[in-house]
Amino acid sequence: MDLGWLIPVLIAVMMYACICYAIVKYNILPNTFSFTGPFLMIKTTRTGIFDKLSGWKRLLLIYGNVGVILTILCGIAVTLLFVFTAFMSLFIDTEPIAPQNLLLIPGINEYVPSTFAVWFGLIFAMIIHEFGHGILSRAENIRVRSTGILAFVIPVGAFVEPDEEDIANSSLGTKLRLYAAGITNNLVVGGICLLGLVLLLGLVVPGSSPYVYGVYEGYPADEAGVMPGMIVYSIDNTSVFSLADISAVLAATKVNQTITLRGEYRGTPQTYDITLTSIPKDLSDRLLSPGENTGFIGVSFSEPSAITNALDKLMYPDSPLQAAGSLLTFVVLPFSSIAGTDALSFLMVDSPDPAILSAPFAGFWEIIHILSWCAWINILLGIFNALPLGPFDGGQMLRESLRSWFVSRGKDEKTAFTICRSISYVLVLLIVIPLVMPYLL
Repeated sequence: MDLGWLIPVLIAVMMYACICYAIVKYNILPNTFSFTGPFLMIKTTRTGIFDKLSGWKRLLLIYGNVGVILTILCGIAVTLLFVFTAFMSLFIDTEPIAPQNLLLIPGINEYVPSTFAVWFGLIFAMIIHEFGHGILSRAENIRVRSTGILAFVIPVGAFVEPDEEDIANSSLGTKLRLYAAGITNNLVVGGICLLGLVLLLGLVVPGSSPYVYGVYEGYPADEAGVMPGMIVYSIDNTSVFSLADISAVLAATKVNQTITLRGEYRGTPQTYDITLTSIPKDLSDRLLSPGENTGFIGVSFSEPSAITNALDKLMYPDSPLQAAGSLLTFVVLPFSSIAGTDALSFLMVDSPDPAILSAPFAGFWEIIHILSWCAWINILLGIFNALPLGPFDGGQMLRESLRSWFVSRGKDEKTAFTICRSISYVLVLLIVIPLVMPYLL
């Protein structure tokens, strides 16, 4: 297991601890810095922006009611997902999850790169979430005491502090709308970013030439230095314009025959002389009618139209079930290398060769990456905050609902808190089971 990430993390934690110690010891800016557990709160009491944004109160209350329903549905769905995942992990052998991949920290999590798009999406999602709480607080006539950033080594969240007395004196509906507001904002903004993504991706133009989709490690093309993404123009002086052309040329080759592969990689001409080997037994059934002595180049080819077809299926589902599948595909895109969605990984990182997908204007793929990460982080932040788990918004909604139900029937509200704690313990267990089972099976 690669632990190279651990040393810089430990250094950063020690530096953070020293800064926090200095703040406490010398009482530095007490109105700006405070702590909640190990987390540093950097706050301001200038919260007038929420007053300005809460003018349309009736519309915001309707928005809040819709958000409560949406949050409940998301909470149920993600809870069932954890139940299913925990159950399946008891019977299916999976690879252990590296510790750093449990944290959504760009550059530490191996699937979340430290790029401008990722950091922008992360900070943007946190601000959008907390603005939801602040705006709904003012729409419900609840005072906002402060707002700011929550940090632990790096910024890990934003926060809004509504007046606790005002909240305590509010109705159940007000509390539910207030807690659900952040989740609603995340889901709505994530949906808007997805819509923008769909509209922009409709402008790309696919190329016409086949290209190298993947290279099998240790086989002739890999040893010759062929790169995935290379546009293929000819094989052994025979021009190829489609996958059918490539299959026809390769089907006529023999083991130990040397062929010449010509094309270009991101505008640079490429020529490779490759000596073919025999077809591996585990791949023979996946190739088109190979002969007994047909040569093997060690490349999987594709066409630009395959990418646009995959995009069309992702962006324009034909049914609610396909829409759910499209959402799931989008959710696993950062994990494309293990989820079989490599062909669409350019939505999150890098950019395709213009000969494969042509962008309509400069900076197009940078905008696509920002929209993709903003959509991905907002949707995941909203969905997981809907979990009926202690500190999450969904957990606070469950606690207030149960407390109100017990109090209205003249029963001790402590029973509600006990039930909430029990549910939280069960959810934590469901989350932990898939993480530890790979080490036990």
